Amino acid sequence: MQFIYYYKTKDNVRQEGEIGAPSRDEAFAALRERGIRPIKLFAKDGSKANGEARGVRKRMVSLLLLVATGMAGLVAYWAGRSSPTPGADDVVVATPSGQVTFSIAQPLMRQRIPGDRRRIENHPTNLFRFAAEAYLARFAEPGRPFARPEPEMLERDVEACLATPIRIASNDFTEHVDLKRIVAGMKRELRAYIAGGGTVGAYAAELVKRQKMEIAYREKAEAHLQSLLDQKKASGGKGDAAQASSEHLAAAYAYWLKANASLQAMGIAPLSLPETLRNYQMSLDLDTEEGIPDLSPRSTIESAPVRVM
Repeated sequence: MQFIYYYKTKDNVRQEGEIGAPSRDEAFAALRERGIRPIKLFAKDGSKANGEARGVRKRMVSLLLLVATGMAGLVAYWAGRSSPTPGADDVVVATPSGQVTFSIAQPLMRQRIPGDRRRIENHPTNLFRFAAEAYLARFAEPGRPFARPEPEMLERDVEACLATPIRIASNDFTEHVDLKRIVAGMKRELRAYIAGGGTVGAYAAELVKRQKMEIAYREKAEAHLQSLLDQKKASGGKGDAAQASSEHLAAAYAYWLKANASLQAMGIAPLSLPETLRNYQMSLDLDTEEGIPDLSPRSTIESAPVRVM
C-alpha cells in the first residue's frame, strides 16, 4: 500500500512525503528507521482513516483498559481492527529499543521487489535463520543475475527450514518483508515439489534453469531492441532516408513498450529507455493521431517456456 505522511523539520516546517508499506504500522516503523516522526499518516487510496502517530498508543491503552474490565466483546472488536495487537501466531520480544512483534510471513509470488536495491541485494546475513532460506532468496526475483550457485546450501538444513515458518519483525525494512514473503512462497513450492516425488537437488537444478531462462529472455529482448536502433542509425539522412529513420524509431519505441509489458508481467526488470528513444518519446504529440506510436506486432519477442510463481 502507498501512504501519505506529514512531518515537521527541525525548523518547524511542515513537509509531505509518500512511502510504500504492507501496513500502516509498518509504514510508521520504516519512517522511524529514517529518523522521521510523522504527525499524520494515511493510506493514499483512502482505505484507512487519517491518524496521528500517537493514535496507536491510545488504542493500545484503550485495549488494556477493556481487558481489565472484562469487556470481552469490545476486546474482540478492537483486536480485529488494531494491527499492533499480537495475533495468535505472533511473538513479542523485548529489545533495548522497545518491544518488537514477530509475525509469520504470508507467502508471496516471485516478483521484482520495489525499493532500495542495496537492501535487497545486500541484505543482512542474519535476515534468514536457515542457510536454505538464504539460498532461496538468491532466486526470489525473476531474471536477477546470480553468483555461482551452491546447491549444498539448500540441502544443509532443508528439513528444519521447511518445518519452521519465516517470521517478520515489526521493524523490518519493507524490502526485507517482501523478500521474506517471497522466500516463504518458494518454501511452499519446494514442499509441493517434494510431495510430488521430486528431490531437493532436482529442485535446486530447476531454480538455476528457471533463472537462466529468465535472464536469457531479457537479454534477447535487449539485443533485439539494440538491433532496431542500429537499423535507425544506418538509415539516417535526408528525404526518404530521414523518413525511414523516423519509422525505425517508431518501431523501436513500440517494441520497447511491448517488451517491457511482457517483462514486467513476468516480474523481470524492464529494459531501460535508450537516450535516442527518450528524445523520440518527448517529441511525440499525443494530442494528435499521428503522435500515437504504432503498437502493431511488427516486432515481438518470442515466448519462452518460463513458469513464474
